[in-house]
Amino acid sequence: MLSQAKYGIIHYGLGFFIFSLMKLRVKFKLNKALDKKMALEFLNFKGGGIDFSRGILGIHPEIKILKNLTTKKKKQELINAYFDKFYKKHNDYLQKQIVRFSTEWRMIESEFMNEVDRTFKKYPLPNGRYIAYLSIINCNPRFLNNKTFQIFYFHPQGVRYVTMHELLHFIFYDYAIKKFPKIFKKTDTERGAFWDLAEIFNVIILSSPEFKRIHEQKNTPFYPEHEKYITRLAALWEKTRDVDRWLLRSYKYLMTKKRA
Repeated sequence: MLSQAKYGIIHYGLGFFIFSLMKLRVKFKLNKALDKKMALEFLNFKGGGIDFSRGILGIHPEIKILKNLTTKKKKQELINAYFDKFYKKHNDYLQKQIVRFSTEWRMIESEFMNEVDRTFKKYPLPNGRYIAYLSIINCNPRFLNNKTFQIFYFHPQGVRYVTMHELLHFIFYDYAIKKFPKIFKKTDTERGAFWDLAEIFNVIILSSPEFKRIHEQKNTPFYPEHEKYITRLAALWEKTRDVDRWLLRSYKYLMTKKRA
């Protein structure tokens, strides 16, 4: 999912790969402070053809007044008060969701990592915290700097799909930057062709039979602005089945289209 912040990538090596493959164990936790911060950050944010405020105000119509407040301070105060009340009232349920999400993810984590291993040619997972923070808003940002992300606690695609989606982002960006630093090292990961590439890659990979049987979702959602690219780039993946060739040729194609 889209994040508005830019972050760096660090550390890889065979030894860490072996360790991370065995010990990945994504953790699921609450982080109310982060949730409050993201609610304010995404309140007026649009990207990829999506208005992210709908994932906030559509779920919590009680705070629609936020759109009428004129200062950032007033908006944050209202968010803070509402979130404090919501988290307190629904704490037991949120804690149960953590257990449910953790249990379900544990069931398929190894299988998912085996497919990632094949897709990325045994490339090492980047170092990071690998924490999924349950969120009461449906914005689901990911943070490349520390390998954490948010997941809406009622996400329609389920914990398997969302977690797979975000983990693919973490390794995809690291892979592209480390493999092709002249092209991607200084390229923006949060907007433009590189961001488009990462999101489209996820749609294609998560639509493949190998990954679909793991997440068990019928549909693979995508950003509306990417629809015009997916058919062509999905065909390219079927033709090449090679992440290096697909990455370079797809990026060149997207850059050409964006310049047209």
